[in-house]
Parts: sequence; C-alpha cells; structure tokens
Amino acid sequence: MIFMRKLSIFVVVLILALSVSVVLGQATTTTYPQPSEYGPGILNWGSNVKYGGTYTFLNTAPYSYSLNPFSTVALPSVGLIYEPLMYMSPDGNVTYLLATSYKWINDTTLETTIRKNVRWTDGVPFTPEDVVFTFNYVKEHPSIDTNAIWASTNHLQSVSASGDNVYFKFTQPSYAALPYIISQQIVPEHIWSKITDPSKDVNLNPIGTGPFIFKSFNQANQVAEYVKNPNYWMEGRPYVDKVIMKGTFGGNQAATLALIKHEGDVAQIYIPDIGKAYVDKDPQNNKFWWPVMGNNYLITNDTEYPFSIPEFRKALSMAMDRQFIVLSDYGKDLQNYENPTMIPLPQISWMDPTLTSLASSLVAYNPKGAQELLASIGFKKNAQGLLTGPDGKVLPAYTIKVVAGWTDWITGAQILVDEFKEIGLRVSVDQESFGAFYSDLQNGNFDMTVVGYYATTPNPYAMYFSALSSDQTAPIGKPAIGNFCRYTNPLIDDALNVFNSYFNPRIQRQAIYTIERIVLDDMPIIPFLPGPFWYEYQTQTLTGFPNAEHPYTYVLAGIPQELIALNVHLK
Repeated sequence: MIFMRKLSIFVVVLILALSVSVVLGQATTTTYPQPSEYGPGILNWGSNVKYGGTYTFLNTAPYSYSLNPFSTVALPSVGLIYEPLMYMSPDGNVTYLLATSYKWINDTTLETTIRKNVRWTDGVPFTPEDVVFTFNYVKEHPSIDTNAIWASTNHLQSVSASGDNVYFKFTQPSYAALPYIISQQIVPEHIWSKITDPSKDVNLNPIGTGPFIFKSFNQANQVAEYVKNPNYWMEGRPYVDKVIMKGTFGGNQAATLALIKHEGDVAQIYIPDIGKAYVDKDPQNNKFWWPVMGNNYLITNDTEYPFSIPEFRKALSMAMDRQFIVLSDYGKDLQNYENPTMIPLPQISWMDPTLTSLASSLVAYNPKGAQELLASIGFKKNAQGLLTGPDGKVLPAYTIKVVAGWTDWITGAQILVDEFKEIGLRVSVDQESFGAFYSDLQNGNFDMTVVGYYATTPNPYAMYFSALSSDQTAPIGKPAIGNFCRYTNPLIDDALNVFNSYFNPRIQRQAIYTIERIVLDDMPIIPFLPGPFWYEYQTQTLTGFPNAEHPYTYVLAGIPQELIALNVHLK
C-alpha cells in the first residue's frame, strides 16, 4: 500500500485561499500568522516582523560541557545546530526541514527528497550522502541509536541515496518507524567519519545545518550562548540574533523567580498556584500553556520482589488517592487525567471502550480493596500495622526516587508515603540531582521512581514501544533506553510488530487494544500524575511563542526548540 503526505499541497492551497485580496467585491486584510511553505511548525509572521533580540531558555537541570547530538545529557544541540529531515507533531502534521517531501513508494520502501542548497556551518555542502552516512553510522554504533531506528522491530534493512532522494528499505512493512526516521538528527560525514567512538566524543566545535552556531559555554554559571547562523538555508530566519540556555536554577522555585524578573523568556516547570505566583505579577506579559499530553507514572522495579508481582502493583494503584494528590499539587490549574492503559488524553480515541470500567476500577481510591487484594496473594499487616510477605516476614522499607527541586513530584511522592503506610508499606522519598536520578533510572537502581510518557506521535505505538518493548530495556546495571521498569511481555512485542506491519487502521486498532488489555491485567507501571507539557513564557521583549491559539509545537527538548527559535521575534 502506498501512502503519501500531501501536506505541502494543502499548505499552498491554504495560503492562496487566505491571501485573496478581494472577497465579494470587498477588500480584506491578511492577518498573521499564516502557515508557511515548510509546514505548520514554521509560521509566516508577515513582512513587518521585527528582527533582533535574544531568546533565553531557563533549564532546571545542569548542563554537561558537551555538544554531542547523540548524548542525552549534553548542551542543547539537536534542532539549534543539528537538524532532522522533518518534524511530525502529535496530531500527525509534518514540518519539512532537511527533507522537502516523503512517500511510501511501496510497502517496504520509504522515499525522502533531500533539500538542495543547504550548507554545513563550515561551508561544506550538505548532501543526501550525509543522510545515508548518519543512519549507517548509527547502525555501526548501537549505543547512539536512542530512537531504536535499527531495532529488530523496525525491520530497517538499508539506507541508500540516488540523486536527490534517500531510500529507506525495510525487510517487511514498518509504518510505525516513520516518526523515528524523520526525527533523526543528521551529522556531517566529513566530520563524524573521523570520530571512532561517538558515545564519548564531546564535540566542542559542532558543525551543523541549523539556525544557530555555538559560541560559548560558561560552565561555572551554566550559561550557553548560540549566535545566529548568517547562512541558514531558511530565508529570513531566524529572527532573533542569539539563543541563551541557562542551566541549574536550583529547581522550579528559582526558575520561577527568574521568570518573574524577566531574566529569561521561557521555562518548562511546574509553578504552584501559577495565577497568583506568576501570571498576576505581570498579567500583560506573563503567560503559561499546560496542555495535558500524557502521564507521569510511578515506576516500580518490576524485576525486584515484591514489585515483580502484578497484583502487588495493582494494590499500590488502588491505595493512591489521585484526586487528593492532584489537588494538593496543582489545585485547579491543571486538568486531571488518569488512565491505567497508558493511553494519553490526546489519543483517547484509541481506548478500547469495553475496558473503560476495568480501567476506572484500577485507579479508584480503594485502600480497603488494596489490602484485600494483597491478602489474596499472602501479604498481610501484622499487629504493628506493617505489611508482611507470605513468609510472615515484614517487608523492608522502600524508597521513591525523585529529582530534587521538582516540587510536584516531591509533593506527590510525600503524599504516597502516607497513603502506602495505610496498607502497611514503609516508604520514604529520596531526592537526587537530575544526573544521579537519570543514571539510577537507566540502570535500574531504584525501588520506585517517577517517569513521564507523552503523546509525541499521532498514535500510541511510540509510547508503548518506548515504555514496554523488550528492545528498550536492559538487565539491571546496564542502561535501558526507555523501558525502565524492565517489564517485558512477548505478547506486547507481537502486538507492536503487528501494528508496525500493517497500514490498516482496523488491524492497528486491534493491536493497540491487545496491549491495553495486557497493561490492565499486569499493570507494569502505575498512573501517578497528569503529564502536561509545562510551558511558561513572558512577552515583555519577544512574541511568537506557541500557545493554545497557535499550537505550532508541543514543547519538549530537541526539534521543538528549533521551531520556537525560528518563530519568536521582537514585539
């Protein structure tokens, strides 16, 4: 089956329709922003847009002095310096970057047309061969394949170029691989072919095609500066002259204070009582947008007893009063959403309606039912109110690891301490720096912790693959890519493979329904808090930020940062 996006044609038609100057004999004025020729992620702000200024992003985690685009803890480089072929938003719309189009020319071959007249920042022409090199380089070094492009479940066989086109050949249909392929950052062959271990190289002189060039990093002050690429291929962009990334703000409270002082333009943090604490300080300029795009989950170490028992995990879920936790954390500023199937709110149409009742029962606050479920598998409270195992021994005390300074996670976890105490389980909260937290998460060094999974693609496949695929996990002590709970189930792997192999909506839906039922039956991870894309911004100097009126990107790191940096401009 051949599948082709016709977004570019649609955008051109839309622009023409909106640009008509006379309607029924009356003159009209075009209002901006409008869609652009590149797609919905790059808006046309009109000919009177103002150039100049600095876009400053506030980050609550420290930066390491590395600009390796394959590293998860380096300074931001993906998007700002290194670009992908395209950006696909959670609603399925595509913005074209280093590629100008794509199509499935048959069930097992994806064709992408590579943009002409693009140069790397050292002046060397960008070519389709750079794209081919990047994908084969990732294949050669599996440790940097963070998108699992070459995982066996994606069935990618080869990548080759012919003329202006790059062809991705699969051994069998693999439609779900598209978002991973088009979002892979492309690196220059003439630079990276000389780097033998890309997982360790710090790449302090990054050469990219992106809209900005790295200038400096003050490690003591955690300030990275990027300057405008004067030869960027997208005509007229970027509008701003500089991007500043500021790290280590001591958590959400310090970043909030910096926003209030207008020391930065954007942050992605949770601000308690945001109306009073932030918006009311400058109602004209202080804004926020918190679209709920997923969930934060309580992750148990599913290889560790007793968390390895599905009924034990279900009992923990039933012991959680989520309404109280959400109100304590967010008040009424955030929509509550709790779905134990892992189906995020934007993809609720993928939910099997026959599972609604069961799903609701597993997230309903029911500590008595939790204790009854525990008793049915041999776990009972003793005279001192402590939970004992089937052998009669008191269970040890466990910890919930969270990131220090992430106040909503901390508050929620502290409430869980009391709620789990009600069923006899002793728990404490362990706050770690982000670096230590992420290392422990990857290597399985935790009893319980918190992880967010979000709708980043048009269907639930990517989220399920990241969270539950056996290809995304690793033995304890070795870094997992996405399946941190280390739960595996061959039926889930099979369902993911079925979804990936058929571009048939009915079959794909049946595959997702299968996964939903297994997730409810085993509850490998436990819904904890709604997962918004936290996004606060201030418009004293700049405008053009994504918001509910202009949702040109849903804010995360990487490619969306590029889209924001290409859209913001002076007021």
